[in-house]
Amino acid sequence: MSKPRPPAAPDPVQLANAQSTANTATAREQQRLNMINTTGPQGSVRYIADPSAPGGYRQETSLSPLEQQNYDRSTGVYGSALDTAGQQIGRVNQALGQGLNTEGLPDLQGFNAPDFDRQRFEDSVYASQTRRLDPQFQRLERSQDARLAAQGLGANSEATRNLRSDFARDRNDAYGEAANQAIQAGGAEQSRAIQNAIAGGTFGNQARTQGLQERAYIQNQPLQQLQALLGTGQVGMPTGIQYSPTGVAQTDVLGANALSQQQLNSNYQAKMAQNNALMSGLFQLGGAAIGAGGQISAARQTPSDRRLKRDIKRVGTMANGLPVYEYRYVWGRKRHIGVMAQDVLKAGIDAVVRHWTGFLMVDYGKL
Repeated sequence: MSKPRPPAAPDPVQLANAQSTANTATAREQQRLNMINTTGPQGSVRYIADPSAPGGYRQETSLSPLEQQNYDRSTGVYGSALDTAGQQIGRVNQALGQGLNTEGLPDLQGFNAPDFDRQRFEDSVYASQTRRLDPQFQRLERSQDARLAAQGLGANSEATRNLRSDFARDRNDAYGEAANQAIQAGGAEQSRAIQNAIAGGTFGNQARTQGLQERAYIQNQPLQQLQALLGTGQVGMPTGIQYSPTGVAQTDVLGANALSQQQLNSNYQAKMAQNNALMSGLFQLGGAAIGAGGQISAARQTPSDRRLKRDIKRVGTMANGLPVYEYRYVWGRKRHIGVMAQDVLKAGIDAVVRHWTGFLMVDYGKL
């Protein structure tokens, strides 16, 4: 009897090569499925077998006759535009090599306080006001004195003092109002002067900005013309009909091998369990009664299956013609003498029984 052997460990190099081969085959199949020849109004895109190209194919694009004619014309126009652009390089270099000329433009204006004498202006306004007030109050004063004299009131009378006090107060209020108007007029005039100064500076700066923009445009014009020439459009290439690429899942060689290895290990463990149970049964068989001197006791069923014996040697023959052998059991060293259950079965003698382990036993009492 042989003990089950564990499955051999997988070869990592062999597995890696198998996975690489599967990946390569998957990539080629995916490439084949996605190489779709397309034809449209602009032209066609086809895949041509080419052993020298990666993957064994090359992509070939062809324009329709009309698009080919347009392409040739566009290429010619573009070439002429490039020639013209090359001729403009000198102008561009000259324009870029010179700084922006600001000669003749208005100077940049800052804020300068206006030359305005506010005090003098206020004095002038006040004087114009008092020129009207002076004769007015002189007439009022003379008229008041005449009324007091006609009434016979003295200069020190209470009525005279009250009238003169009211007159002085009215005159002071009038001259004070004139002074306030002069101050307000001076402030307003000064504000107007400042606004005019700011407006003048802003206008000058706007004129300078406009002049700078115009000169910058003139300077950049050669560069813009060059860019326009270099940007001349070309005929678009046909791209074919849009489609969703077909994907091919890679073969999981490593996963399949791991699953197979797992199954082999499970089978090995099952066989080991069966073998252990069988060995346990054999040890039970080995406990069968064996007589002194190595003779089999005739009163019991004894394990006699040839598969349980080793070092077998025939030593004689029984009276019924059955061969007698000397042997050792597979689980021990001691030599025994007896018959083989297979010989008993062949002789047709009803002395053989089958143990639960599947091995044959002989009832020597029936021999």
